Amino acid sequence: MRETPVPATGQPRTPYRRRLLGRRLPVLLAAALVLTLLGPFGTFADLTLAQRLAYWCGLIGLGGLAFELLTLAAGHRLRERAGAWRVMLVGVILAVAALMTLTVALLERTLRGMDFLRPLGLAELFVYVVLVTLLVSAIPVWLELRDRGLLAGSTPPPSPPVPDNAPAPPAQPTFLARLPARLGRDLLALEMEDHYVRAHTAEGSDLILMRLRDAIAELAGLDGMQVHRSHWVAAAAVAGVERKPDGKLVLVLRNGLRVPVSRSYATAVREAGWTEKAGP
Repeated sequence: MRETPVPATGQPRTPYRRRLLGRRLPVLLAAALVLTLLGPFGTFADLTLAQRLAYWCGLIGLGGLAFELLTLAAGHRLRERAGAWRVMLVGVILAVAALMTLTVALLERTLRGMDFLRPLGLAELFVYVVLVTLLVSAIPVWLELRDRGLLAGSTPPPSPPVPDNAPAPPAQPTFLARLPARLGRDLLALEMEDHYVRAHTAEGSDLILMRLRDAIAELAGLDGMQVHRSHWVAAAAVAGVERKPDGKLVLVLRNGLRVPVSRSYATAVREAGWTEKAGP
């Protein structure tokens, strides 16, 4: 299972590779081993240990791959729709179950001579496949929803009343609301990583599933600029500038991060006065 079992209505706080290797693959492997040892649905009596291992590892692996690809595709399509993850999750589970039902039916007819390729047989098999899919995906899905903050049931306390004559607080860029609380709101830079944007703040960094250009659009009102096709930098984050032997600029940020400036953005950086800042 890849990108996420849910779309980005909430943002994952753990990088995808760590979620995949640390959560999903171990769960899939454990499920395959348990099913191999228990041998449900008659596989214990009809198949040897090696056959059961190949049978269940193959089915669990194929189902996990299908689940991952479908959630990835649906997540990208529905990531702008808040609350859509519930409908998407149900749809993905049913789609995977339908695919695996047909796969199991063909496998059973080939391997054990059992004929499920009829309406009642497919319906019965579909129920079993749904149950296995739910059992195998329950833990990874729960962890993913928790990681994205989509399981929080508590509501924030009501804000204190504001006097009618009080000035309205300045609106913050909408992108800042995507940052995990532990990173604060002192945004230093954005860096593109595949389909993600890595947000750097004074407290650390984290990945957010969105395009860099969309993130920059949500930063309207914050003093900063794009300095490279893969980088955006806040003006207040620049502590100094380095010049490479080939004449290219490198911005040195307050946290020590070095950000390259491409030639197409160098003029704008100079006009903004960033090159006049003292080096670190």
